Amino acid sequence: MRTGAWATAHKPYPLSEPRMPETMGLLELFPLTMMSPFMMSADQEQWWQRLGLPYRPKIMINWGANPLMSVGNKETVAKSLSQYEFIISFDIFLNEFSDFADIVLPDTSFLEVLESRPNFPFITNHPAGPGNWGWPIRQPVVTPIHERRPAREAILELAYRIGLGPEINMAANAHYGLAGPNMLDPEKTYRYEEIADHDLKDKFGPDHGLQWFKEHGVMSWPKQPREAYWRPFVDVRVPIYWEFMLDMGEKIRAICEPRGILIDLDYYQPLPEWLPCPSHQLKDPSYGLYAFYYRDAIHVNGFTMENPWLDEVARMDPYSYRIAINSATGRRLGIKDNDNVCVETSAGRRVKGQVWLTEGIHPEGVGIAACAGHWSKQQPVAMGKGIFFNDLLEVDFEHSSPANLNLDLCAKVRVYKCDPQNDHQS
Repeated sequence: MRTGAWATAHKPYPLSEPRMPETMGLLELFPLTMMSPFMMSADQEQWWQRLGLPYRPKIMINWGANPLMSVGNKETVAKSLSQYEFIISFDIFLNEFSDFADIVLPDTSFLEVLESRPNFPFITNHPAGPGNWGWPIRQPVVTPIHERRPAREAILELAYRIGLGPEINMAANAHYGLAGPNMLDPEKTYRYEEIADHDLKDKFGPDHGLQWFKEHGVMSWPKQPREAYWRPFVDVRVPIYWEFMLDMGEKIRAICEPRGILIDLDYYQPLPEWLPCPSHQLKDPSYGLYAFYYRDAIHVNGFTMENPWLDEVARMDPYSYRIAINSATGRRLGIKDNDNVCVETSAGRRVKGQVWLTEGIHPEGVGIAACAGHWSKQQPVAMGKGIFFNDLLEVDFEHSSPANLNLDLCAKVRVYKCDPQNDHQS
């Protein structure tokens, strides 16, 4: 069985050996993870000290991300960001993160950039069934105005100007999988168009470079049966008993425990088992509901709230900008449609918004869509619309899986009617 990769270069198997970490996310210690809470966590300094991390980050280069809204509660993330001495951010508009940046460089949108592989790698599944494979490129349809330019071009130029040309060329070779004559020369300077040309020729031959794709737009070819219906052609056994987990857990514990860090080996068992996260272990009956986030069909998480057309549709939808509660639960709490409520965790974290009752949610659930609730004045359309679910989430190791470091994404809460101007119960 050959394994591939997901949205990052992290290979699922074979796994690397746990070792003392050298990077701030501590990924070397936890080979099963792709993401890490320690980039922004409340307990990052404690972990860095215990594991002897020899440096502290001073400069951040951010490209199109908004960790204030995408990680967890904004208080913890803001405290982490405040420790940086210098922050550069590439973005297409100002947002909550921009207030922390020393320099904001205006990026371009998807309609203004060239991209040699806009649909690859697939981050979920390959298209199923028969038909054709297709490989398009993305071409700019409008020219960027003012001082805006694609971030990748700015990063390339900066790397070359500060003497990191060999390093970034080799990184591009690894990222695009370039081989043989299509590899970038460490000693040369390239524009992104030239790198895209190398990428396409590497995959489709010397006669099908960037110019060919600019003229034809897309290359397609028929799928083979074994590609469309791959499972019958793969003669392998799917491992159910993951014996390697036992060994990995012991190796991680051997590194952590002498440094005062306890690792729960129940998370390193070879067979699947349900293990309760902190929110499932809370026994206080006054916090009897589980708040959860779900993706809204109208918005792309919190990124599209400033789009006036999508905002207009979301305001017509009863759920996009409201808190969804089961109808019977609402009646029990004396809550009806459009009432203003507070949703509060046992740690005192709280969000506010209007309710919409539904039969489509479990009586113990509280559904909050879209990671809305922007507060940046630079986004007047989005500001104050919807609910910022992530403010209910803790960001630390206690609320993460000891195996893959995924955060606990639900919160045990209580819901009560409150004044929209303050948090007093009404």
